[in-house]
Amino acid sequence: MTRHRLAAVIPLLLAAACATPVRIERPEHALEVELREFQAIQQVFREQNTAPMDFNFPGHGRVTVRQVSLDGYPGNAYVRCRFHYQNRTEKPVVQSWVSLDVLDAQGRLVASQASICIIPTPIPIARGSYFSDELRTQTFDAHLQPGWSWRIRCTSQLEEEEEPLVPPVPEPQDQGLPPPLIIKNRGQNDYPSFWRR
Repeated sequence: MTRHRLAAVIPLLLAAACATPVRIERPEHALEVELREFQAIQQVFREQNTAPMDFNFPGHGRVTVRQVSLDGYPGNAYVRCRFHYQNRTEKPVVQSWVSLDVLDAQGRLVASQASICIIPTPIPIARGSYFSDELRTQTFDAHLQPGWSWRIRCTSQLEEEEEPLVPPVPEPQDQGLPPPLIIKNRGQNDYPSFWRR
């Protein structure tokens, strides 16, 4: 072959090699199969659990699930629930416990996580007020069993009225003493030497 023919044939061979992709078959890895199965279970969970969902607990309040999902990956799956608690009782609530439970196919408790709904300042949750939080509870592979489920529970501690003292404390008697004398700014600049540092 001459050089000119060789120069014309080489680009044609390269173009032909690039035009026909070579398909390499490889065996599917076991983790890919598990991931695909987990994604199918997640899809079923999304279809069966559409938020928002209201759960009323008479005498304790209402929990509204705003979002619930099956998250994680094969071997470490959990149910994630974003919710808000509303005090719908007759009295203010000192604190409320909201728990997210995972149940197996027989209805037995597999795992549970709880959130304590309490206002950081020492005041109760007023009637009609909300408290929002998120819970995550491991499934420990219960989601692989047909018939597994999850649930929300709520227990609240209502504010109690103060009990009167028995016997009642007597009111102080006026004994003719003058009122206490309050002296302001007394000795303000006369601190002992060990305080002046």
